[in-house]
Amino acid sequence: MKRIFWWWRPGMNKEGRKLIDDYLDDAGKFLFSQMSKADQHHSIAVAQTILTQAAYLRGVKIKSLVKAALLHDIGKVEGDFNLLSRLFVGIIRRVKPTLRGKLAITNPSNLWEKIKYGCYVDLVHPARGAHMAKIFGIEPAVVEMIRRHHDPPCDGQSPELTWLQTADAKN
Repeated sequence: MKRIFWWWRPGMNKEGRKLIDDYLDDAGKFLFSQMSKADQHHSIAVAQTILTQAAYLRGVKIKSLVKAALLHDIGKVEGDFNLLSRLFVGIIRRVKPTLRGKLAITNPSNLWEKIKYGCYVDLVHPARGAHMAKIFGIEPAVVEMIRRHHDPPCDGQSPELTWLQTADAKN
């Protein structure tokens, strides 16, 4: 629910801009800029969480992991959510996640449908974001982390994906 408060937060601070400059190329910066300010702040918080744990990340490709953290929610494009739909989807995801699939619709035409469209975006944003990243030439390992960041953890997944999932859940 932190993203609700990030809704009103001003633009990016110097630390956030430095992270973006240090870890994203022009294509990554373009994709990052397509997210809402709330999702941008969230993605930076995820990347910062990972970087604070960097001393423990033995054998992990930090640059790819931080890039994935910054881009993991690019499938949520600015305008996909309004404040009400973000609140509703956040509650549904925590209380009864299976309800999102039943409510999800495309092509909203009124306020209730816009809220239901938020359920759709929440469900498809990993695949949508991975597709966008692939089209823009983002490295395959990062594309795969974007695609799988909401998958349940499984044996054999990369340590980078595990760290991304953990940091995302904390933020």
